[in-house]
Amino acid sequence: MMKTMRVALACVGAALLFAPGPISAHHSFVVEFNLAKPITVRGTLTRMEWVNPHGWIYIDAKGPEGRVENWKIETGSPLRMQKRGLQKGDFRVGSEVIINGYAARDGTLTAAGMTITFPDREASFPAREATFVLGR
Repeated sequence: MMKTMRVALACVGAALLFAPGPISAHHSFVVEFNLAKPITVRGTLTRMEWVNPHGWIYIDAKGPEGRVENWKIETGSPLRMQKRGLQKGDFRVGSEVIINGYAARDGTLTAAGMTITFPDREASFPAREATFVLGR
């Protein structure tokens, strides 16, 4: 019995030691974001984090009183965004974007992004796709 226990513990330890990346819990969409609060944020892209398990888009947008608000938008994984036609290079700092999604339940300037539109593409290349699903 003792030998079996040691072997089992050694296997668990080896699995944790050789895990391909950090182990973390995944959050529930409906716990973090409010499906009853759809939002549209239009602003200037300031940063894009093309990371797993979710990417993050940072936008400076004008708030209701005209002040700049710093929004943090969660996306799907980079692989899912690529499958929907997006590339990391599409997210150019300084470009204008429009994101539709759902507001965070905690009232912060955080949202779950569902679609992104690149207005410059609409104007410059009318026949080219300008709105994409953000991989959710």
